[in-house]
Parts: sequence; C-alpha cells; structure tokens
Amino acid sequence: MSFAPTATAEGQPTTCRCCGRHAIGIGIGGPNRDPGYLCGECILLVEELKRVRRMDPYELAALDGGVDAVGEYIGSIGGLTELADFDEHQQRMLVKAAWTGCADRLREVIRKGDIPF
Repeated sequence: MSFAPTATAEGQPTTCRCCGRHAIGIGIGGPNRDPGYLCGECILLVEELKRVRRMDPYELAALDGGVDAVGEYIGSIGGLTELADFDEHQQRMLVKAAWTGCADRLREVIRKGDIPF
C-alpha cells in the first residue's frame, strides 16, 4: 500500500498518515520523504506506529470498527434502514460514526500491538 502525501507542496500538514483525519505538524517520516504527519490522537501512538510496516491488515481490522460503529448508530435512531430515509444530519452522523469507528479501532489495534492477520 502506498500512503497518500500528508503535506502540501509547501510542507503544510494535510491528512494523518495513520487514520486520515486532519494532521498537525508532527510526523513519523524521514528526511527526503513525506513527513508522515499525524493527527493529535495518533500522535499518542507514535512509538507503536514506527513499528507498523504494512497498514493493509490494520485497515481491515479498522473497517470492523466502522461497521460496529455504524450498527450502533443505526440502532440508536431506530426504524430507519434505507439511507434515503435519513435526513441530512442523520446521514452525516452515519458517516461520522463510520469514520471515527474505523480510526478508533485502528488506533486500538495498533496500541495493543496485535497484528491482525
């Protein structure tokens, strides 16, 4: 898997190398490479992240976190099963649940040191 750049051409942080959320100016990249900027939450995992060589298996585990979070959200609003039946706020909250569920599970798996394969 190739990582998306985490900085603009001018070197400003864009996306977190780990979870894809908004990054800040701390990274795990090296000289002459992408800085590997991280978000505030993933910075707390910096030592564990240095050991991760392939994110693909971790991303698959993270998807399970997104599925769990979406299931919980849908259960909390009750009765709606078709996305078209959700109002705009509910649609956005569903996507937020998926996004944060994935990121939270990814950090959890990395923090535990479990290799998910």
